[in-house]
Amino acid sequence: MRIDALLDSNVLIAVLVEAHEHHAPSLALLTNGGDAQFAVSAHSFAETYSTLTRRGQHAPFQFTPEEAWAALESIRAVTSLVGLTAPQTLDAIRNYAMGGGIGPRLYDRLIGESAVIHGIPTIVTWSITHMRGLFPALAVVTPEEFAGAPR
Repeated sequence: MRIDALLDSNVLIAVLVEAHEHHAPSLALLTNGGDAQFAVSAHSFAETYSTLTRRGQHAPFQFTPEEAWAALESIRAVTSLVGLTAPQTLDAIRNYAMGGGIGPRLYDRLIGESAVIHGIPTIVTWSITHMRGLFPALAVVTPEEFAGAPR
């Protein structure tokens, strides 16, 4: 099956949260995307669930576990699931460390490695700078840019 693009966690969150500043263009990507085929890395589902269900003063969404799971299932129903094997995950972490990588950009690395491993040519994200820096050989675009690009 041809997969046109891998959706980053921040796109999933924007799709699922109506009050999110990027909700409309993110949702339009999935609902008006024509014949584009999208994938989501297993890591993105975990990261999205964590963000949606986070609690505390700085937790903007606070979905219940049931709400978050139902939301993720709605994304899963219209995308392909991809991921890394345990050895591929360890290799990605090693390469990130050997390249001097630090902190939470590791999660972007794991997501993007799924695109590389599965031959997906494009990452759709709202974190353009981070992903382009990690994956200069891939197309890294916003949902708006992907929607406007000829295929």
